[in-house]
Amino acid sequence: MKNMKKLFAGLLSITIILSGCTSNNPSKSSDVMYEIPQAKEEIIPQHDDIDFKDMKYERPDIDGIYAKIKDTIDKAKQSEQQDSVLSQYDQILKALQNYDQMQVIASIHNHLDLTDTYYEEENQLLDNEFVKLDNRMNEMTKIIMESEYKDAFVKKMGQAFIDRYEVNRKLNSPEIEALSEKETKLINQYNKRSAANDYTTIKDGKTVTIDDLDLSSFADIPAYYEIYEKRNKELGGIYQELVKTRVEIAKKLGYENYSDYAYEVLKRDYSKEDAAKFEEKVLKYIAPLYQKLNSEYSDKIHAIHDGQVDVAGGMPYLEKALQSEFPKAMQDAFAYMKQHGLYVYDDQKNMLHAGYTTIIGNEPFMFINTSDYKDPGTMFHEFGHYYNFFLMGDTIWNDSNNLDLAEVHSQGLETLMYAYYEDIYGEKAELMEISNLMNMLSSILQGACEDEFQQEVFKKPDMSLEEMNQLHAELYKKYMGYPVEYEWVDIHHHFETPFYCISYATSAASALEIWMMSMHDREDALQAYRNITQYTLNTQYLEPLKASGLSNPFDSDLIMNIADQFTKQFL
Repeated sequence: MKNMKKLFAGLLSITIILSGCTSNNPSKSSDVMYEIPQAKEEIIPQHDDIDFKDMKYERPDIDGIYAKIKDTIDKAKQSEQQDSVLSQYDQILKALQNYDQMQVIASIHNHLDLTDTYYEEENQLLDNEFVKLDNRMNEMTKIIMESEYKDAFVKKMGQAFIDRYEVNRKLNSPEIEALSEKETKLINQYNKRSAANDYTTIKDGKTVTIDDLDLSSFADIPAYYEIYEKRNKELGGIYQELVKTRVEIAKKLGYENYSDYAYEVLKRDYSKEDAAKFEEKVLKYIAPLYQKLNSEYSDKIHAIHDGQVDVAGGMPYLEKALQSEFPKAMQDAFAYMKQHGLYVYDDQKNMLHAGYTTIIGNEPFMFINTSDYKDPGTMFHEFGHYYNFFLMGDTIWNDSNNLDLAEVHSQGLETLMYAYYEDIYGEKAELMEISNLMNMLSSILQGACEDEFQQEVFKKPDMSLEEMNQLHAELYKKYMGYPVEYEWVDIHHHFETPFYCISYATSAASALEIWMMSMHDREDALQAYRNITQYTLNTQYLEPLKASGLSNPFDSDLIMNIADQFTKQFL
């Protein structure tokens, strides 16, 4: 099992960056009425007040952790060792906290410069060793649970911790350690090659890269596809190996198929069958809507995108918004992020092509490659993650976050920032709102499309790359209206976190519900968002939605209501 302990939330994009907007016309608001529970006051956990530049990487004492686990196992088999067993278990958990912190620091430095072999090797080493340590933790915990110290251990750790352990031990095994190591190696290989700019072709007698092409010119399109075919061949080959490796992992763990295993790893409280029914609704209501909107607005939107505000330029607008109507805890999180330099916006050529937020101990960190993500909506999106991570506090060995919920935190904040688009974009605000709302719909379509693509690929893991490309082209045309044959290899979630993509679709639907709510009653929307962001660790998706006053996207008319709202408002 790849190290899923690393708390992470990122962006999905092929050609469209996640972002969003709203109309300021309340007379066209949704007819749906909401009852929003009152939120509790946010509790801000203690933070370390340390700048990112002062966070030093030091390889953890891996051998020392193994030795401590072995000694604890030995003591658990003896009598009169209760205090020692419980104390040493605490010490091991703290050592793993430090391990996780060091791994995240190594991964960030690796992502800042994928040519830096030191951090690449350290990141891969720690990823591989975590799989083994995770197995040893499961073994040690099992032995304690079978010992005379079980009752004291359960009382100390709590039943929720024990429940997470029971789930965790099904998802890992010493049998898959070599396969997990292979998986990590392939992911790192993909990350390095996906950042490379050495895919070339010959145009007018000269060797050119993607950066040399004018993609608004029909004359450069053939060269674009020649380069992408080469990129697809190499990165797609890595993906084929990952698929086969992951299928083998699932089989060794007793799963009939990899998708069931992946959904459990992601701790989903809905099934792949639920996702398939959701995708049917998306095809019925969202796909035709998107085509109509694209026909109506694409030329107008294309004409206004030059010279727009960039990611860094969006920071003062977010700061102003937070001070005007959001909880003080969000203001504190933003100030803390700036004060301690816990973010990077850059476009260095060797950076990982991604936007994500992670957490170093209890310190959130935001990473955005601005060569890929140029819109301030990206920063609003990632700060939604950052704020939720800011509320988490310390995490331990088997803690996790829910990706569907995490993407509501991010995309929900995007929708609430639409009220500030006039300040940001001036006379372009209305079209930028429509543009970004279309991007939100696109994230629903893309998330559903990529999930269906992965479901089909993992049903037939021996599928050739040509068959994968053809499958993707057909599915993308079904959802988006035009084929994308080669570029799917740029979606790093396929490689790093299989079956993540549907979370963008489900969460975008929830975020758009917040948008509809905001047009009916802004305070209700702010309250619902405040409610949902207080769900941090070890929670699922559907119950927090209900508790926050939001709809279940699987068994409600939410998708149809979204389509109706867009039709009334924009068509």
